[in-house]
Amino acid sequence: MRFPYSGTKTQTPSERWQTRQQVTDFVRQRGTEKRPNPPRSIIPQAAPRAVQITWGLPPGDASDIAGWRVYSGTESNLVGKISDRGTRQYLVPATAGQSINIFVSSVNALGVESTKVQVQASAITEAGAPSLPTVPSGFTEGLGSDISSGIGTRTAASGNNFRNL
Repeated sequence: MRFPYSGTKTQTPSERWQTRQQVTDFVRQRGTEKRPNPPRSIIPQAAPRAVQITWGLPPGDASDIAGWRVYSGTESNLVGKISDRGTRQYLVPATAGQSINIFVSSVNALGVESTKVQVQASAITEAGAPSLPTVPSGFTEGLGSDISSGIGTRTAASGNNFRNL
């Protein structure tokens, strides 16, 4: 990163160094409007019902990176936001045997995102493993226990009442 402040000619070398450190700390905390470099060396590893991805820091100066974003399927389907630049692993849920696209990008403190880097991978098929459960028939969002009218009162979407406990 190019140093954004050159100081004055009346500053001593010690004062210039101190000013430079203050500006560098400021940039690390707040970031810049410059787009950060994308992550490199993305390695997908098949896991049961998921794909674990691991990546490295971008080459060069990566001090402005504050976190990462992980997308699955498409570049707009965000599945994970990592706000720790030291964390460079993520487990992406996936259907066994189906290839998926995974995208990873870096983000600076101002929220400026790098270009997305793509990898393709698929999860391991487990022999004899049960399939993932589906949404029960008649279930709609927002139904469930109604604590205000008594514990255990539930109503199904079809209008059937379950027995009160």
